[in-house]
Amino acid sequence: MCKRSALVSLGLLVALTLTGGHAWPAEPLFVNGGFEQGLVKPWGTGMYSEDRPLWWNSGDCDSTVELDERGPIEGIAALHIVNLTPRTAHVYGTVAQRVRIEPNRPYRITLWARGLDLASAGAVTLIVDEAWKVRPIALPGGSFAWTKLSGTFSLPADYADIRILSEDAGEAWIDDVRIEPLNTLLQ
Repeated sequence: MCKRSALVSLGLLVALTLTGGHAWPAEPLFVNGGFEQGLVKPWGTGMYSEDRPLWWNSGDCDSTVELDERGPIEGIAALHIVNLTPRTAHVYGTVAQRVRIEPNRPYRITLWARGLDLASAGAVTLIVDEAWKVRPIALPGGSFAWTKLSGTFSLPADYADIRILSEDAGEAWIDDVRIEPLNTLLQ
C-alpha cells in the first residue's frame, strides 16, 4: 500500500510539473468540434439556446446548416452554413456550445474554414462570451480554400459559449474546432 501511494504521488507530481502546476482534465474542452456525430448536443447549449433548435435564426435571417460529407478537412463531415441574407443589424443564424474553462486563463481556439462568396470579412465569426464582443476568429470575405484560423481569448467566467455566428450572405464550411489552454499570458 505504501509503494502504491508513493507511485500515485510521484505520478501526480510529474503531471503537475508538466502542466505548470495545474492539474488539467484529460478530456477535451470541446466536444464534437469536427461534427463527426452531426449537429447534436452539446451543440445548442449556452446562453439563448434554451427552447430553440440547435441552429436558429434571428429576425428575418434566411440561413441554414447541413452536414457536408463531400470533402471535410478531417473526418467524415464538416458543418456547411448557407446564409442568403445580407448583413443587417440583429439578423443572423447561430449555434453555440458551452464549455468549462478556468477564469482568466488564456486559451487558443482553432478551426478550419472554407468560404464561397462570403459578402464581407466577418460574415461568419466565432464568439466566446455572452455579450458577443470577444470574437477571436473572423472568416475572411470572398471565396477561399480550406484555411486554418486561430485566435486567443481569456474570460473572467468559468465557462465560454463557443458560438458560430453567420451575419452576412455567403457560404462557409467549418471543421475541426478545437480549444486548448495556453501556459503563457496573452499579450
